[in-house]
Amino acid sequence: MTDLTPPNIDAKLLDGAVDFINRATHASGVQLAVTISEYVIDTFFGGNAGLLSSKDPTKTASFRALCERKDLHMGAATLFRLIRVGQQVRHLPSDLSENLSQAQHRALLAEPDGRQKAHFARQAVKHAWTAQKLSAEIAAKHPQEQPKPGRPHKAALLKWLGGLQRAAGDGLALPLVSEEFAELTADQQQKLTAEVAALQQMLADVLAAMG
Repeated sequence: MTDLTPPNIDAKLLDGAVDFINRATHASGVQLAVTISEYVIDTFFGGNAGLLSSKDPTKTASFRALCERKDLHMGAATLFRLIRVGQQVRHLPSDLSENLSQAQHRALLAEPDGRQKAHFARQAVKHAWTAQKLSAEIAAKHPQEQPKPGRPHKAALLKWLGGLQRAAGDGLALPLVSEEFAELTADQQQKLTAEVAALQQMLADVLAAMG
């Protein structure tokens, strides 16, 4: 292992965490989020989920060190999102949380208010909303928070490329990447694919020029 662990961080703790999370990626959907969320909160924050967003670096140092591990099969953003989904599952009524997919849970993360979150979850289950529909309904309630026109494609592309880069070294991360891509519309997928092809060509040209 080539990772350099800060001297004030328990290296064995990090090794164990990386091993647990990497093995957990064999699971899927909401169960994956719940498993990882409970483990991280218990292991790194003593069961106190509130410390996850703490500004005190001494309380988050170990978790940040975990996110920086090169042998972790997912990026920091994916790990953090899974933890948030797992926590969300715990705070929603089971008849709602158990009937939402991980994609729907991710869409629901955009709603900050607990009561509204439960309302949207209930509507999603009752009316069989897709993740895209749920996301649109939440966005309609927060128009000032919607991204500027033209930005979603680039944001999605960067997220997807980041996932592909992480997946390159290990196939276990591929389902997470595929999930993100599958949530896009056919038009978005086509445009993203074209942009990726253009970036690949640019990279090939640069490498050729270097020699």
